[in-house]
Amino acid sequence: MIGRIRPLPHPDPFVEATRGYITRVGDALQERGTPLSKVWLDPSHPRDATFVLGLQALVWNESEGFVLGEYISGEPGVRTVLRDPVRLGGGVLPDPRAVPALLEGGVAAGPPAPLRPFTAGHDGFEDRLARYSYGENRSFD
Repeated sequence: MIGRIRPLPHPDPFVEATRGYITRVGDALQERGTPLSKVWLDPSHPRDATFVLGLQALVWNESEGFVLGEYISGEPGVRTVLRDPVRLGGGVLPDPRAVPALLEGGVAAGPPAPLRPFTAGHDGFEDRLARYSYGENRSFD
């Protein structure tokens, strides 16, 4: 592999807080040979990120977790549109190393549905997300 495809930094610190987690997921997908062509952080409310996988896209958001569907449209700053989306399971913040298996398993957990409100306040989500931040002696290279 020549280089990894990773999300660019986001100017909104609240959205930027997801970049460490999204980077880890992208790295895990690429290590398993998933054909990843683009990845970006999307708008907030809820915060989300898109991984373009050829004709499909995997979208993560802080309310529904991972959703897979046919990629219709989307770009940085514009919410991604999927056709026939299905939730992959694993909760809203699965271990990044588990995401490739969720994707490869092809077992849908049903249609997209909120697992937690993105306005939940202090429910431990931000603490769990912060474990993947760039500032915790973790290497992303």
